[in-house]
Amino acid sequence: MIVDLIQGSHEWLEYRKSKFNASETPSILGIGFNKPYQIALIKKGKFKPFISEAMRQGNQYEPMIREQINQKYNLELEPVVMVSDDDDRFLASLDGADLDKKVFCEIKFSKNEFEYVKANDKPSDKYYYQIQHQFYVSNLSRCIYAVGYIDDNFELSISHIEVSRDDETIDKIKKAWDKFEKDYLNADNYAWESLCNELLKLNDEKKLLDEKIEKLKKEAIKKADGKEFSAFGVTIYKTTRKTADYKTFLADNNLEIPANYYKSSESWGVRVAN
Repeated sequence: MIVDLIQGSHEWLEYRKSKFNASETPSILGIGFNKPYQIALIKKGKFKPFISEAMRQGNQYEPMIREQINQKYNLELEPVVMVSDDDDRFLASLDGADLDKKVFCEIKFSKNEFEYVKANDKPSDKYYYQIQHQFYVSNLSRCIYAVGYIDDNFELSISHIEVSRDDETIDKIKKAWDKFEKDYLNADNYAWESLCNELLKLNDEKKLLDEKIEKLKKEAIKKADGKEFSAFGVTIYKTTRKTADYKTFLADNNLEIPANYYKSSESWGVRVAN
């Protein structure tokens, strides 16, 4: 079903927050530009979507690429927003669709993706999943995938391929979105949101601090130039460790540790998304 919205408009952006969008599907599956929890925050207006330079250039060159596809395939592709007739949670904002000929296109602007398509004659995984989401929503029969980039001669190079519908992948996408809705959008989980957001924020800050500390430590060791140093609350010292390779020793001597020497314990941990 067609939704009367203009892509890029405020109304379109607001409408997308309540839907399962094709461009977000790679992230839901763990291979997109954002983490799943970030997609949840985007939908709640608490996080800005990632926009790369390639995405910005894609918006600029998209009409030109679409027109070339129209001429090459004798089509009348126009941008359209569609919601699935089977499940209106699923939305797709198509770069172009010719409804009479049951064809849609997906346009990307990326040198890396251009080279991948040329070498493999298929989209990379993240864009393959996006296209299959679009197949499900639009229920159209064909997809033309076009990737462009500005080459060394400052000219627009474009590669076109056709992608077929893959119902097995579509089923995987639907299950992934159901899990996302249960894990991140279910009201029962809202009580966790504040705690998890604070933990994620502090973890990101710690990561930056750890990276900065390691960099300064390396600079200090280099500055010490092989000599021990202690001043201003900082000590630079040399350590020598002697370790035993028990695993290799046991293997070389064809030995096994008796079962009564093993001890089991149980503990709980917290893994924070990077």
